[in-house]
Amino acid sequence: MRNLGLISITLVWVAFWIYLGVGRFLDTPKQISKDNVFKEKEIKPSVEFIKKFKKDSSRLPTNREFYTWERYYYKDYSSDLSQKEDSLIPGLGILKYIRNKSEIVTNESYKFKKADWNKDFAIGVWRGSWEEYYFSWSDSYDTNNYSWSDGYVGLFVDILIGLIPLLFWFIYYKRKRKAI
Repeated sequence: MRNLGLISITLVWVAFWIYLGVGRFLDTPKQISKDNVFKEKEIKPSVEFIKKFKKDSSRLPTNREFYTWERYYYKDYSSDLSQKEDSLIPGLGILKYIRNKSEIVTNESYKFKKADWNKDFAIGVWRGSWEEYYFSWSDSYDTNNYSWSDGYVGLFVDILIGLIPLLFWFIYYKRKRKAI
């Protein structure tokens, strides 16, 4: 009777993890699309503005110029543009215009080693648990880049976690048979 309860719990455990893994896997196209939309809507407009500004003015925008554009583009008026010192103008909530080392999140400074801050910039956007970037020196994005392979790996890991109790049952019954 005791084994019947443990078997039931094991089967529920296995079913839950398989259900979770398949659900996450089926969500893969939605996550890929969400990541692409985020990059297009939250990072790319800033990059395009800076590139156009640099082409038209032969220099990068100041914090005041960038955050003034950002304020009106995103309709977010929370940035304090009244600071007299340009470098003291804070960015808006999630988006940062990065022009020097001091504006980098400490544990990610290795990503900025190739930057020449006299002519380069980066855009950083907070995603809730991590930061995504655009780097001008390599004209590249450092984003989540969720892919189908991530979906397959997630499915495999979830199913593997679900099958762990079956491994214990297998070992238990193998030992029980040897004891007889």
